Amino acid sequence: MADDIRYSRISSILKLLYMMMAEPRGVSLEEIQDEFQVSRRTAERMRDAIINVFYQVDEIETDGKVKRWGFKNFSMSEVVEFTDKEIMTMEVVKHNMKNAVLPEIDSIIDKMKALRKKKRGF
Repeated sequence: MADDIRYSRISSILKLLYMMMAEPRGVSLEEIQDEFQVSRRTAERMRDAIINVFYQVDEIETDGKVKRWGFKNFSMSEVVEFTDKEIMTMEVVKHNMKNAVLPEIDSIIDKMKALRKKKRGF
């Protein structure tokens, strides 16, 4: 059970990263709260986890009072690069996971491989 929770957090952080990349206006704390059904403080922690790893995150200026965060000048392949070892590690994790989360792990591995291939020019 503890592993399910731990990997669920990783999945949520990765999903938030994709949300920030996909939305030109960025994402707000309220949107993070709604999407992940978390408290404001947890939404702040999730945002901060990404900001601490990806210096490319920008605070997106808007006309309103709501602050938004995202990536203005970077594509995902410029922000994230996975090594063969990291992908292999995820394959091992997948092998040791319970069936309930295998589709999520498969999806993460596929995205990692897609980004790795893109960076290598395949």
